[in-house]
Amino acid sequence: MRWLAYIVILLVITVLLGSRLYPEARSLEVSGNKFLTDTEVLKLAGLKQGQPLLWVNPWTLRKLAKSPWISRAHILRDWPERKIYIEVWERQPLATDGTNVWAKDGTILANTHAQVLPDLVQVTGWGESRIDESLDLIRLLAEYEPKVLSYTPEGFEIQLARTVVLTPSVQDLKNQWSGFLGHTGNRISVYAWGVSIDNE
Repeated sequence: MRWLAYIVILLVITVLLGSRLYPEARSLEVSGNKFLTDTEVLKLAGLKQGQPLLWVNPWTLRKLAKSPWISRAHILRDWPERKIYIEVWERQPLATDGTNVWAKDGTILANTHAQVLPDLVQVTGWGESRIDESLDLIRLLAEYEPKVLSYTPEGFEIQLARTVVLTPSVQDLKNQWSGFLGHTGNRISVYAWGVSIDNE
């Protein structure tokens, strides 16, 4: 088995020496990022100026994919210019309960910058967590600018830009969707049999 160890060592040395012979990256360019800084993206990718272009490979994308903020990424090596382009598609923060921040797809986003929080839907509630249903409601009502969502074991209250909606569940609201659309601008209570309006 000693000969196999020699082969492995030789291959490692060959790769390391070969990578040093390849052109080094003169510059790095990040695009598509709104919530992560360029520095954060490069750190996640493990890239820095001066690295051999050969070191940029599919493993680099896997490193980026480990971040909950990045849904996908694309990397391009410009050999003549010795430049690396990194384009990322970030998950969009949607809601927060003051402790956690959730993306539109339900992913929990760590280390959210404080300046982002006021623009998110504020979620409060008690009893068993209903966060999955809450996110479904927020996505369903996105066009109507949800601001605050509160839940209890009995149901949900959602404060929209011009309307307040009370519904026992997501499905009940979907079932009475036409009634909701016909009374936006009011306080709407949703029931299995229909909707009621309270203008006070």
